[in-house]
Amino acid sequence: MATIVSPVDALMLLVQEEVAQTPLDMYPMVSRLQKRTISQRQLKWNINAGGATAVGEATTADVTTFSDDDYVPATLPIGESRIRHSFTIQKELIAEARTAGRGALRDLFAADIRSGVRICLEKLQTDIYTGTGSDATGGVFGLQTAQTATTYANISGTTYTRWTSFINANAGTNRALSLALLTATETGIYRKGGNFSAIYTTPEIVATYKALFAAQANIQPAAIPTQTADLGYTGVAFAGRPIIQDPYAPANRLFFVDERDLYLYTYAQNNTSSQQGMQFAIGQIPAANPDAERYVVYVKPQLQVFNRAKALAQLADIT
Repeated sequence: MATIVSPVDALMLLVQEEVAQTPLDMYPMVSRLQKRTISQRQLKWNINAGGATAVGEATTADVTTFSDDDYVPATLPIGESRIRHSFTIQKELIAEARTAGRGALRDLFAADIRSGVRICLEKLQTDIYTGTGSDATGGVFGLQTAQTATTYANISGTTYTRWTSFINANAGTNRALSLALLTATETGIYRKGGNFSAIYTTPEIVATYKALFAAQANIQPAAIPTQTADLGYTGVAFAGRPIIQDPYAPANRLFFVDERDLYLYTYAQNNTSSQQGMQFAIGQIPAANPDAERYVVYVKPQLQVFNRAKALAQLADIT
């Protein structure tokens, strides 16, 4: 017996192909983040807010006092907002493509789906940095909000001071990037008991870092048996961690992150499919024009900074 595939199910196969073929290295943070799937409308975990103490005493003393760390529930919403792209295809074009052959019909839809996936990923990449948790930012609480908001994941940094992360800022006045500023930020991270595995920033600041490195380093280029002259760098790093240039990163900032504690969640439901760890969906919506078909491609994401005090820091106001 033949299996009948609905038009939307057939297009979902195209979505899977396009997401699978999308070079995620064009979206550095989306590419590198650990990806998880969830079908509950809240991310839930516990954070250790500290509070336990230890004492020194004689071995003859009775134990009469006890203390424990405070474990506080953290929550973030997911599944209530989405990042969406919509497109319209005229039925005349569908009819012509069908007449031309199966490949032409596929290519007609693939072009719009490819564009939709790309646009959704571009917005997701931006919202990972600057999302405020609003519907307009796909519900995503980005790195900037996670760090600067008094309350993140329903936990107040005022009440639980260990829930705040380190930021090296200058009240909105930009400063020249320097080794001293980078080292001070590194020290601030370690003072919080944290660590970092990578630094994300703009291509402009990476270029500034290269110039700073060239000015301070005494490099003798090795003899290379080739006709190619290359004055560039194959990569940049600080304290052994890569500095990743991301065109979607906000200006004048460097984010020091421990990627082991950062997760990109996407919401799974009955019309989504996982590709490259993310749940994308496509749906058909009613059209006011009887000669047009309307479709949407979307994803429901959330960024989780598991321990914002130790896994996220920032060097801000940099030029």
